[in-house]
Amino acid sequence: MKVKCIKLLKADGKEVEFSPSLTLGKEYHVLSISYDSYGKLYYRIVTSEREGKWPHMSLHSEKCFELVTTFVPSSWHLKIYQNKGFSIGPKTWINSSFYENFYDGEPSALHTFYEEYKKILSEEP
Repeated sequence: MKVKCIKLLKADGKEVEFSPSLTLGKEYHVLSISYDSYGKLYYRIVTSEREGKWPHMSLHSEKCFELVTTFVPSSWHLKIYQNKGFSIGPKTWINSSFYENFYDGEPSALHTFYEEYKKILSEEP
């Protein structure tokens, strides 16, 4: 699944002219989707990736994007939370402490990230 950035928004939903993580007009691969208990939908994307550096992956409001493709990777699964929110993404990410480990800089999480990331990119038509 790919999206194209069409709008830059702050966390409060207000439009801004600059974002340190998103670029207007740029296409991004969606790595997972989250829907919170407040009815807001978010896409998890890689916002920066540099050789030898830890990739920066973050959630952004779906309102920042338009859909380019709607392909759903084979590794994606649905997880429904008690608070009525849900996540769709790689099973190894949503059914474990993957995100906590990834943002804490654990090497095993980086390995898991790249396994799924490469799979997602290779399956996209």
